[in-house]
Amino acid sequence: MNRIAQVTRLHLNKWQTFVLTPIGILAIVIFVSIVIQLAIQRAGVDVASADYQEGARFNSSVAWALPGFLVYYGVQAVATTYPFALALGTTRRNFILGTLISNAIFAAYAAVLMLALLGVELVTGHWFMGAHIFDVVVLGNGNPLILLPTAFVGVLLCLMIGGLFGAIWVRFGAKGPLFLGVALGLALAILVLIIAPNLVEIVSGITRAGLGIAALVAIVLAMAGTWFAMRRASVR
Repeated sequence: MNRIAQVTRLHLNKWQTFVLTPIGILAIVIFVSIVIQLAIQRAGVDVASADYQEGARFNSSVAWALPGFLVYYGVQAVATTYPFALALGTTRRNFILGTLISNAIFAAYAAVLMLALLGVELVTGHWFMGAHIFDVVVLGNGNPLILLPTAFVGVLLCLMIGGLFGAIWVRFGAKGPLFLGVALGLALAILVLIIAPNLVEIVSGITRAGLGIAALVAIVLAMAGTWFAMRRASVR
């Protein structure tokens, strides 16, 4: 357990990336959303109308802004820290478990950060101008009990996917992530082809709970893939 905690602390030493980058990304999202809202107002749109407010809840800018960084963070958390951790005597199993714990801490931090920004948004009447950034459908329509698990699972999923690609790179070199990406793309294309006749019914039947279960399954599969890739990975 001590070795696992050491790996976790090793990841958390990158506190500037861990703490400040998500704040910076979310600040940019808020700024751009407010600028767009001002532009819409200047165009003469009544942003206080019920129809506009209903449509504004479908803003998913937060969901699109964070994943790129999160996947990158997951990749480098494995690819750059792994050799140093093993040089200190950590086993591959302990490294993976320690990385999982640090990813969970990161996901909890990001979820709490978004919860705090949701509170600011609600208290200020949606940034004093009716702008919906965190009080949106994808994050639970302003319900903190939905936002917290949604943000936590979503962030953790991105980190674990990044970790999987990092592990594949460590095990197979630069071509490994390319082949994995192609394989996943082909699998997704084949899946869409199979379900195409019933695609509308399937999409309309998707629930938030169903998406959560699918995300948890993907997290477990990503962790399993990371483990199998790193069992024989050499220290580069």
